[in-house]
Amino acid sequence: MNGADSEKQWLELENLWKLQRVKKDIPAAILKWVRHQERRMRLVTASEILLWLLSVIYITKTIMAKSLPDTPARLFFAFTVFAMGISFSILNRRGLWGPLEESAQAYIDLALLRLRRKRREVHFCWLYLFIQLGILGVWHFISIEMDATSPVIRNPKESALVVLGLTIFLAAYSYYIYWRTGWEKVSLKNLQEKYLN
Repeated sequence: MNGADSEKQWLELENLWKLQRVKKDIPAAILKWVRHQERRMRLVTASEILLWLLSVIYITKTIMAKSLPDTPARLFFAFTVFAMGISFSILNRRGLWGPLEESAQAYIDLALLRLRRKRREVHFCWLYLFIQLGILGVWHFISIEMDATSPVIRNPKESALVVLGLTIFLAAYSYYIYWRTGWEKVSLKNLQEKYLN
């Protein structure tokens, strides 16, 4: 087989491929569901970016204003924690912006994947909270050992109330996400049975 024959076969294959009809009859209910998820995802992403930026500015300003001897360590800790959160957020949304193909099943699969990733986000939030509390606790006890006059946690009772508030909020948020994703999964399964089976 020479180069001309190979090129001719490729052209024939390409022409046959172009003649194939692409099945794009995706039910409007499925498209509406996925588009609604996408709008909500965009809103959450924009809110998250704004929250990260405001937090970075506020925490940097607060740490720099105190002029403590361990300012570089505090900034390093803050930016490390931010980097962990942002990295997870980016990785968790990878592959969620569009289906792999234009078919009803691909849209259903995408919607279900988005629900699984939302639950994974809740798991990460708990891990993220425990990591931050662990680092702060260790750092606090080290700072007391080095210099009892400048602990990291200056008001333990207020800090405990903040942690309790965050824990209650995260528990309520987790419950809501599990309830909502469970309800959406059932609804998507119903759409799948109605249109694809």
